[in-house]
Amino acid sequence: MDVSSPRRATLRDIASQAGLTRMAVSLALRGKAGVSDATRNKVLRLARQLGYRPDPEVAKLLARIRSRASLEISSCLALLTSGPAPGDWKRLATERKYVEGATERAREYGYRLEEFWLNERGMTRDRLASIIWNRGIEGVVIAPLQGKLSGRDARDLDFDLDRFAAVEISETFETPDLDRSIHDQYTSMQRCLHELCALGYRRIGFVVEDSLDLRVNGKWTASFLEHRNRHGKGDLLPPLILPGPRQSPFDRWFERHRPEAVVSVDGLGLALLKARGCRIPREVGYASLDLDGEDSPKSGLSGIDQNSRQVGAAAVDMLVAAIQRGQRGLPEHPVRLEVEGTWREGGSTRSRRGERR
Repeated sequence: MDVSSPRRATLRDIASQAGLTRMAVSLALRGKAGVSDATRNKVLRLARQLGYRPDPEVAKLLARIRSRASLEISSCLALLTSGPAPGDWKRLATERKYVEGATERAREYGYRLEEFWLNERGMTRDRLASIIWNRGIEGVVIAPLQGKLSGRDARDLDFDLDRFAAVEISETFETPDLDRSIHDQYTSMQRCLHELCALGYRRIGFVVEDSLDLRVNGKWTASFLEHRNRHGKGDLLPPLILPGPRQSPFDRWFERHRPEAVVSVDGLGLALLKARGCRIPREVGYASLDLDGEDSPKSGLSGIDQNSRQVGAAAVDMLVAAIQRGQRGLPEHPVRLEVEGTWREGGSTRSRRGERR
């Protein structure tokens, strides 16, 4: 063994220098969707500087894993869902993409994903856990809890996970504290504000429903306020957190602050602007924090693509790794794996650079 040989540069080395996750670096190096062109160019430049070369043995292993999609799939992972009816999550585009991504990645590993509805009438949670265990299923993917969240209601999952490896998509419940695959809402807000400022918008407002703010543990609001404090309160307006789609509080806020652009999610801000008769983007720009979650066609809006399929796929990556290392029950040190969003420019914003103020 030649101990003087230089150590091979790794994904971890590139991720550390770039300030990115290893997953983002891997996507960039493979030319996959999920990272911006600027991020991809940054990663490729660092890879050249560090002399990065893919490990051929790892590449062969990954190729074998991906080829398993053509093999007979006999193993199963459980998908735990909630809501008023089985499959209720299918009406929500973001949730559908979570499950699509998880299903596709599970197939690559040689698993199929089978749904188990937590609210089955006459079925106790203990009995459901026993059924899943007796089916020989070792791993559980937990879909986001359905329904609006409230700060007054408990956010607990009453399910015996002691016998399983388990990962949650999103972080809609507080206990038990599990490994989770989530969208990076904090960074997405920063990226959205950066893009709007680059277009020339200055008076930017954020409007969100309180249940959605709670659903992401206030990360959108925290990111907006941090950006506002750091860059000065003259540009970013006080955020408006509503108990629902209430027009009158929005109208008062709008009249007082006169935003040039509004950031929102799930179509709330867009609907409120249209109800006022605002012309978008001629009078007011609009950006969504979840293009999948808007009612209008995705191609017509500017905003953040949360890369939800990748969030679902990452949950299965974590779960399969936990199964392989024999992890069962609650992790001693829960891990959050965050997937970055991508800015998509559409017709709801326009360049304001050069306009007279």
